Amino acid sequence: MNGMSRPATWDAEPARQRANARRNIGDFFGDFFVMLAPGLIAAALVDWLVTRTLTRFAIFIPKTPEMIIGYQWLNWSGQVGSTMAAFLALLGVGAMAVIEWRTRQTWWLALPIVGLVIMAGLAPFLPPAIELPGYFLFATMALVALSWRIVRMATPATVRLAALLPALAMVAATLYQAAPTLYALLHWPGPPAWGLPLFHMGEGLVVAGAIALWWALGRRADRRSWLAGCLLASLFAAAYLAAPAMTATLVVWSHGLTLSLPWPFYAMALWLYGVTIIGSWRTGQRYIVYALLLLLAAGYAPQLNSQFWFGLIALWLLTEGSSFQTEAKFMKHSLHASRPSDLLPRLKIWLFP
Repeated sequence: MNGMSRPATWDAEPARQRANARRNIGDFFGDFFVMLAPGLIAAALVDWLVTRTLTRFAIFIPKTPEMIIGYQWLNWSGQVGSTMAAFLALLGVGAMAVIEWRTRQTWWLALPIVGLVIMAGLAPFLPPAIELPGYFLFATMALVALSWRIVRMATPATVRLAALLPALAMVAATLYQAAPTLYALLHWPGPPAWGLPLFHMGEGLVVAGAIALWWALGRRADRRSWLAGCLLASLFAAAYLAAPAMTATLVVWSHGLTLSLPWPFYAMALWLYGVTIIGSWRTGQRYIVYALLLLLAAGYAPQLNSQFWFGLIALWLLTEGSSFQTEAKFMKHSLHASRPSDLLPRLKIWLFP
């Protein structure tokens, strides 16, 4: 018996060492992602609010010499923020890929993320006929993989639906953007008849997703959160009623929505979305705040790789964080544990301070 047990022990030791090595790598990149997240959120908000909103809003303002100087400084700061956001988002999706591959062995999610990173790095050297199809293929694969994970989450149906609707909106926008490339590659006559309806369906999913996120995560917010969210919605409504054409143009430039639905739908969605963000912040649920802010910064039908990565990281945070709801109390009591067993408890502890 002893002669047979020793080889079994020897065989198990390399497997145990490999498991410990994967855990250590996951811990390192999990800690790295934790440190990266606040800077990424700040830079993404600068990219959205300064580069894509304020600098474009300044087009409609008469410019004195002082205003021109201020606009130049604003534009410069926006460019710095956008550059930092793109760099930090690249690091973020890279950390996601390592965490998924080495810690969880989920190659079906890590592979398309790695493909996106490679396509972004090789874009200056590849012809559009190769780079664009590859990019849209990996983007669609990553979104479908995250959507499948959302469907399989062990959470209430309302939480799964709230996370799934933004993912489906991103899928619809990606397919709409990929359609011209696909038709040109296959030499089909275009544009496709289904493109614009798909785009409008995705925009409807954005509005529905904001409502679903509020219902699942924010409807128990306190009164101050409701008042703050109402202020945001009132500002949008006042701007739209005062100058509908200018407001619609700014929304397209900054967020990608065309306001094809009646404006009260967007005002209501903004109100409930703001309530969810502010209420989650006041209750200490950082993962919800970070994910929702990144979704805002990503916009609908993003035009740049970095903006798509914002949305991808946001969905990943929702898939990670939504599964923490039932374990939040347990994780709070585990803060003083001597050694976390794997990456997820460490990430959960950070997201639920």
